[in-house]
Formats: sequence, structure tokens, C-alpha cells
Amino acid sequence: MIGLRADFGRVAHSARYAARSRLSTTSGYVTLAGRTKHTEEAIREGTDVVIDGFPRCANTFATIAFQLAQREPVRIAHHLHAPAHLAAAVETEIPGILLIREPIGAVSSEAIREAPIRIGTVLSAYGRFYEHVLPYVDRLTVGEFSVVTTGFGRVIDALNERCGTVFDTFDHDERQVRLVFALIDERERRPALKHVDRFIAGEAPLREVVEVALALDGDDPAPPEHAVPRPSIRRDEMKRVIRRQIESRHLRPALRRAQELYERVVSV
Repeated sequence: MIGLRADFGRVAHSARYAARSRLSTTSGYVTLAGRTKHTEEAIREGTDVVIDGFPRCANTFATIAFQLAQREPVRIAHHLHAPAHLAAAVETEIPGILLIREPIGAVSSEAIREAPIRIGTVLSAYGRFYEHVLPYVDRLTVGEFSVVTTGFGRVIDALNERCGTVFDTFDHDERQVRLVFALIDERERRPALKHVDRFIAGEAPLREVVEVALALDGDDPAPPEHAVPRPSIRRDEMKRVIRRQIESRHLRPALRRAQELYERVVSV
């Protein structure tokens, strides 16, 4: 009976995940998100830049690092994980950064975060995301995962060159990276407060985040290791198991398509 309930839960969650993936390709999704719980994340009047990508492609690292680098807060639209969000940036001529990671890394990390879920559902969602964003890629700045996480300043420089903007670049040194990871942990530890999200969006200063964190220090547990978007030894062990599932025979066509899309995007 327990196994049956677990299977039902996996199927139900996979169906909801797939439905959301399909909906995220439509312009109506961005409009709906902006009117509901994602008012600070969705593109809106006054947005200076849109930074988005499939989940687990350094979305949180990139958005926090971008905001930290600026001398004055800028309005960042972020974390909708919707191809329609990036399409809207192009159509409204707002500078946009498209984040991408090689499919096995992105899908395995996302499958861990979303467990229990069918691996094939996540792999299909990855392919759907980049298929729908592909027509806009030549008008976006691509931030590949390994570049974002080791030299994000290069991505900001490329955005400035492409769009004629003057955003401050990110100094990818040890101190700045530690601060980014501290804010990532704080965001995962107290997600309901959305204080880090307000900082990312340019709606709150960094000192507000620090004040909240200090005031609540010790009141909340550490962020869940399976979910927090930063390097994790434990999660690496889980990824090795999931990687074998992704590379199984019945998923090879979907993986091959995802790899082709990844290569087409990064080649731009």
C-alpha cells in the first residue's frame, strides 16, 4: 500500500509538473504570474533586465550576483523558469540573459529537488523550454552554467556589448562568491519571507536582508540539502544514480534532443 501511494504521488506530481511546463511557454503564463504570487519576479513596467532559464541552471547565483554588482539597485525579472518570460523580454526590447546548463546536470539536479518525479518528465520539460526559447536566442545573451559560476562578469560584459547597456560587472572573487552563497542559503532557509527575492528584484536593499537574517538567526533550520542551489557533495552522489536513469535506453531519444538543443543555444 505504501508503494502504491508513492507511485501515485510520483505520477500526480509528474502530471502537474508537465502541465506547468507546457503553460510556461504561453504569454498568458507571464501575465498570470505577474498578477499572483510572482509579482516581484515577473517582467513588469520599469524592468531593466530579465534573467531566466530552466531550473538548476544557476538562476539564483546569476540573479544575486548581478544585483550585488550594481552600484544602484536595478529591476531584475527572474525565476519564472518560463520560455515565455524571455520571449517577452525580446518582444519588449528589454535586455535578457538566457541561462543554460548541459542537460544531464540540469535534469538530474532538478529531479532531486522535485522528487518524487519521473525523470522523463523533467527531461521533456528541459527540451520543451529550450525548443520554445530557441527562436529568440540570437536576441538574448546566453549565460552557460560553467561560465556563470566561474566568471559571471563575462556574461554581464557580453550583455552590455550586445544591448548598449552599462551594467556594472561582477568581480568573481572569493569574497563575492561567499556572499552570493550566503544569500542563496538565506533564500532557501526562509522562502516565505521573500526578502532575498525583493533584493534580487531591486525592491529592497541588501541591508534589509542582513537585518532580517540577523533578527531571525537560529530560528530556522539549515536549508534542505537536496534543494539549495549551490554545490553539494551529498547531491553529487544522488546525481550519479539519476544519471544512469537519464542515460537508459528508453530516454535516449529525449536526451539526444536535449543535447542538440543545448549545443545550438551555446553555439549562438
